[in-house]
Amino acid sequence: MGTQETFRISSHLKDIIGRDLVTNEYVAIFELVKNSFDARASSVDIEFDPSERTICIVDNGLGMSLRDIKDKWLFVAYSEKAISASEDYRDKIRPAGQFAGSKGIGRFACDTLGERLDLYSRTNNSKVISKLEINWTNFEGQSTEEFQEIRVTLGRVNSFPPVANQISPAASGTMLIIKDTRQDWDAEKIRRLRRDLAKLIDPFGTSTNVAVSTWLVDGSETRIEDVDGPVGNDIAELLRDKTSRIEVVLDDGYITTTLYDRSRRIYTIREPSPYGALQGSRVEGNIFFLNRSAKHTFTLRMGVRSIEFGSVFLFLNGFRIFPIGEEFDDTFGLNRRKQQGQARYLGTRDIIGRVDVTATPKKFREVSSRDAGLVDDANKRSLFEAIRRHMIFRLERYVVGVNWADKTDQNRDTPDGLETDSARKRILSIVGGLARARDIEILYYDEGIVRVSDDPDQVTDEALKSMLDVAESQGDTNLLAQIEDARRRIAELRNQRQEAQEAAQRAIAERYRADARIARLEQQAAFLGSSKDVDVERVQLLMHQATIHAGHVRSAIGNAAYEIKNVLELANMPEDTDDIEDLFASIRQSARRVSSSIAGATLSGDRLKAALSFAPNIRVDLKTDKVRGDLLKFLAEYFAVRLIGVPGMPEATFESHGLTLQREFSPVDIAVLVDNLQDNARKARATKIDFKAVRKGTNRIMIKVSDDGLGIDANKVDPSKLFERGYTGSANGTGLGLYSVRQILKEMGGEVELVGDGKRADFEIIIPGDEK
Repeated sequence: MGTQETFRISSHLKDIIGRDLVTNEYVAIFELVKNSFDARASSVDIEFDPSERTICIVDNGLGMSLRDIKDKWLFVAYSEKAISASEDYRDKIRPAGQFAGSKGIGRFACDTLGERLDLYSRTNNSKVISKLEINWTNFEGQSTEEFQEIRVTLGRVNSFPPVANQISPAASGTMLIIKDTRQDWDAEKIRRLRRDLAKLIDPFGTSTNVAVSTWLVDGSETRIEDVDGPVGNDIAELLRDKTSRIEVVLDDGYITTTLYDRSRRIYTIREPSPYGALQGSRVEGNIFFLNRSAKHTFTLRMGVRSIEFGSVFLFLNGFRIFPIGEEFDDTFGLNRRKQQGQARYLGTRDIIGRVDVTATPKKFREVSSRDAGLVDDANKRSLFEAIRRHMIFRLERYVVGVNWADKTDQNRDTPDGLETDSARKRILSIVGGLARARDIEILYYDEGIVRVSDDPDQVTDEALKSMLDVAESQGDTNLLAQIEDARRRIAELRNQRQEAQEAAQRAIAERYRADARIARLEQQAAFLGSSKDVDVERVQLLMHQATIHAGHVRSAIGNAAYEIKNVLELANMPEDTDDIEDLFASIRQSARRVSSSIAGATLSGDRLKAALSFAPNIRVDLKTDKVRGDLLKFLAEYFAVRLIGVPGMPEATFESHGLTLQREFSPVDIAVLVDNLQDNARKARATKIDFKAVRKGTNRIMIKVSDDGLGIDANKVDPSKLFERGYTGSANGTGLGLYSVRQILKEMGGEVELVGDGKRADFEIIIPGDEK
């Protein structure tokens, strides 16, 4: 049968729960000072003597008797804090990233600071002072030695040892003298320590106030700034300069409210109190809005997030009412309300502050458990309504309307952003709303913000109305004069702007016309490009084409001249009748040849004219005068580039309706075809001529041509002869225009015909595509 055994504990346990656990000297002192807080001390003094290599920590807490030291302090891992629930935000602080907490081992922080410890302590009114002496190096020998076998000295003395800058505990308290310090302490290290200790100072008085002081013994009686004396916590002062806050006083039947935004007072107002139940009581509130910058500052300075610290705390006659303001408390219903609109309402995590109530006894009663707030009655309901409506909601109205409207405001900790026109407009809306309220008296407003903008564009009718309300409620003649001057400047600006707009519209219209002309000249497309594209080679090719067409003209004229010469040689009248008939036959034959030559010369001349007219823009193979591509695309570009705004000619338009026709064609011939039809429309006094493409079968396109001219006079023109060479219906016509159109289409495998009832000059042109 086995025996019952127990653990043995090595002396090296001291290092494990001491120097190895609390490795940071700042955390070590922080933990020892927190022990003084747990002992309900109201003052803690820490003295550093570098020459003696000592640290002395003195508090006026409850102190310890010999029995307490033996049964509790020397009982490793014993913690009264772990037994009783904590109600202090300080238990959540994590200085320098470490936290010993309520493990009952914080006392071993003394080992982190020095090799030896003398502890003196006295309980209330006891004449006996207990003394404990520990040499931590005794635990650093052989690890085989057992922890509990290493001796410490516990006894009694008659008095506390003298210290340079501290007062020994009078009634009760404890003094720790840490000797042979393991670190060198100077002014800079103490300043660093004070920043951590400041987190223990409650800036809102939500917990017991404890004065913590540090001292450096340097042989001088002069205090060193930020080293000697009480440790302060300026977080409340810092928040005043970093965010918006509201101060409210309800007293003597009136409510006085002052709103600040980053240290700048925005307004102060006074109004009658509607809370009769609060008559005879004084209610003071100071509530801060926590933007992102303020929350960051709070966490950095306090070592705990603002939401963990609490929200709006309530004090009655100087005593805090629990649990109002605690981390998870929602006494004022803010979080329930915020769930209805995150961007419209403030929650407990968005604000922090305190409300102090001074009232006669029994007017407000605490629940008997003292941790469930106030007894619910008419007085309590009026108090909570006053806090909600005239403190929290009024601050909320400003925050939502001014601060949250600017996304960058969350990170701003200076009032610079309040000077912008948009911010002043938002603030003016808030102040103007107060001015319009019947019972509110404006005692002060920031004239640097509530003023007319120097830029008339930023002055809206709504802003002027708000300023007028403020000025009239205050009798502010200066602001009234600004408003009148602004109205005059706005009227002048509107007149000037109207004139400028009209001038601008005229300039824009002219610019559009100029741009259209430039676009026509500079348009670059698949067939017709910019004149910048012309080079010497293309000019030479152009001259080659011009020479060819000129040669055709010369040849045609030569043929015509030869035929005319023959006619002249036959001009002598023969005597024989048969010879006369032969003569007329020869003349008619020569005349037909002359007519054919002249028609050929005319077509070549038209081609030469077309080639020269768009020579600076054409992108075709001038060696062959032919291209292969989308004929309809070429037509669209030709109309857009060459036919817009031609003087004396009807307006020509072309609609492809999204169709395409791939084939080989001569751009020059197509230009001659279109130009001849446009010229015919001109002769008929048309103002416009339209070309519209439609699908005709699987691989053909029909182009419908129509104009608004006089049409065809049946008394003068035979429609059936319109396309014959030399036939014309006008006195000065050549009869070659439509003939050339038909010839060009015939060469392309297409055709043209007159359509309708013969009274209109409407044509249908059929052009086939490439054979598939």
